[in-house]
Formats: sequence, C-alpha cells, structure tokens
Amino acid sequence: MTLDHRLLPPELWLEILLRAVQPSSRESDAHSIEYAPFQPAPNDHRDSTLSVKRTLRLVCRLWRLWTVDVFYRDIKIRHGLQTLSCVLDSSCNQENYGRMVQRAILPYPSTISGPARTPTLTSIEILRHCTKLEVLVRPRCLLTDALQFDYEVGCVPLPSLRRLEWWHHTEAERSGGINSLGVVLQHAPNIQHLFIGGVVGYIQFTNVCLPALRTLRLHVINGLLLHQIVSKWVLPSLTHVVLDSPLVEQGLQSVWDGFGQQLEVVEFGKHLRFLMSDHLTTCLRGCPALQEIGYFIFFTKAPETFEEHAFITTVRLHSAVNNFLYTAEEVWAILEGHFRFFTQLTSLRRIILYGEWRGILSQRRFQEITQRFRDTQAHVALELGDGSNVSGCSGS
Repeated sequence: MTLDHRLLPPELWLEILLRAVQPSSRESDAHSIEYAPFQPAPNDHRDSTLSVKRTLRLVCRLWRLWTVDVFYRDIKIRHGLQTLSCVLDSSCNQENYGRMVQRAILPYPSTISGPARTPTLTSIEILRHCTKLEVLVRPRCLLTDALQFDYEVGCVPLPSLRRLEWWHHTEAERSGGINSLGVVLQHAPNIQHLFIGGVVGYIQFTNVCLPALRTLRLHVINGLLLHQIVSKWVLPSLTHVVLDSPLVEQGLQSVWDGFGQQLEVVEFGKHLRFLMSDHLTTCLRGCPALQEIGYFIFFTKAPETFEEHAFITTVRLHSAVNNFLYTAEEVWAILEGHFRFFTQLTSLRRIILYGEWRGILSQRRFQEITQRFRDTQAHVALELGDGSNVSGCSGS
C-alpha cells in the first residue's frame, strides 16, 4: 500500500526537509562555539547544501516558509551587496531575515573604502542587520589579491558574536574599523571562541578584555601579537588553547607563563617543529591544572624525561601521516615513546584516537606496545573518535 504524501503530518515533512539540508559535520563545527578537537583551519568553504536549499524553496510556498530559517543561516557578503542589505533590513520587508543569520563570511575585498564613500560601507550595514550573528569569518586573502586599503572604514557593535575567525591582513588593518582585529574585539565583548591566523604585525588596539573567551586558537603568528596577548589581554575565562605551530623562540613558554595556571585543554597542531623539541614536558610543567591534551602523534616529539603529572585524564591523538618519516622503524619508535610517556600520567583514563588508525591497530607490534602499557595502566580506555572502544583495550 502506498501512502499519499499529502497525508503526512507537517511535523514529519519538516523533519524530512531539515534532514535534506543538514550540514556536514565539518560545517556544523563551523557554527559551534565550543571547542572541538583537530579542526581544520577556518576557510570560506561553500555551503554544500546551498543548491538543495534553493530547490526546496521553489517547490511551494509552504516549503519556502519551512526552510527560510536554514536558507539565511549562512551568508557570504561578497556580491550583490545592495540587494542583500535590502533583503536583510527589517525596514524594507516584514520578514526580518536579518535576525535569521547566524554566520557571516566577510571577505576583505568587501570592506575596501574610497574617498567618495563614508566609513560605513554597505557590507558593514549588512552586519548591522544581522542582529543575532554568532559567527564572523574574515577569510584568508590570496597573495595574488593586491588590495589597497587607503581610507578609513567603520565598524558596528557585535554584542551577539560568540565566535570570530580572523585571518589577519596587514594592509587592511591600517584602515581600522571592521578591518582591525583590535577594533572588532572591542565591539564584540562576548566572544567565546577566537581564531587568529596569518602573520600579524601592526595592530591598532592592544588592551583587550574578553571576559567570556574560553577557546583561543593561534595559527602562524609572530612574536609581536603573542607579546600583546600575554601581557596586555585580559582573558579570565580562557581554558582551551590550540597552537597550530610552535611560535617564536620561547613563545610557547610565554603562553604557559601567562595563562598556564587556568588552562584545562591544550592542542598542538600538525607542524614539524613540534617534532624537533619536547613541547609536551614544558606544557605540562606550565599548566598544573591541565586535564586534556591533544596532538598529532607523528608530528610531536615524545618526552624523554620521566616526570609524573597528576591531572591529565584524557589524551587525544591524531594519526595524520608525516611524509618525513621514511621508515617503519621511525614510526614505531614514535609510538613506543608516546605510550611510555602515558605511563607518567597517573590520572589518565582515556586515550582517544582520531584519523585513520586501522592499519596501525591491526599490527602485532602495536598490540605489543599497548599490552606493555596496559600492564601498568589497565584502567585506561583506548577509544576511537566515534566513541567506540578499540577491541581488547577498554579500561576496567
């Protein structure tokens, strides 16, 4: 017996439509305010469900009504600025689409001012219409984009903003306003998650107070900004730090000196310099309350000293391949070194594996490594990132 689709209740139709436009896990994480381990560097990737959303809106008036929230959830402020501004402006229509926008991508070419323009650009007016904006992305500019920012631009209050992903543009910084990291932070006091990428030189505003910031991620920055963050920024709620690369000489030590007492979670990125020196030991020494640490195991040097650490309960490991490891013996030596290190973590309860581990888990040598570890740490659960236990390695 076939069921007439017209007899389906609205609640079921709504569930079907929402599943049809459900974003990928990566896109969902782009909206998340909370820390998620091993996320790729932010970008301005295209919404993979955009074509589906467009199609659903054309089916009928009812479907258009049901999907309007998800259609305006993400916007990219690039082309057709006047039209987009009018659509989002509540004074131009009764729909008030601006309140539906949760995440906005604002490329730097959209915030170039000129002598005949006021500091308030159309792109900035669009942000003003997004009264519930939670995520703002300033994507990375290609080196081939020769942009000039010779004139001042303005900014708008961003009280609802919770996450800022900022690829720094030194030329744009000179124009101030929405192009200046310091100015934007001053206008967004409720940020909880901050990513800063690129080579950051000149920055207009140095004294920053972000009382709600919990997660700070730094990607390839220089010592000037790091000094400002450690010495002049007030971050009382900071508990999570993600470092995509070792910073300038002794740079990591300044992070531990400045914020180590309050950090609960630290993550190291996929960078070869983490393999050249022991950054794990200095991190644990400088962060006495650290509960969780995550890193790319084949890009991170295992400690060679023996020091017990009493607070770490969780270790997250990513198996990304390091093409500079030429022999299997090098790979096994790294694995053995890290599992020896884990025996020093007296409160350890979970080791969680991310990435592709199947080829390693099936190897007899890995089973021997984990067995030696479990002889002393039988209570530690070895898990996969999806929450399942590795066969034979669940903690007791």
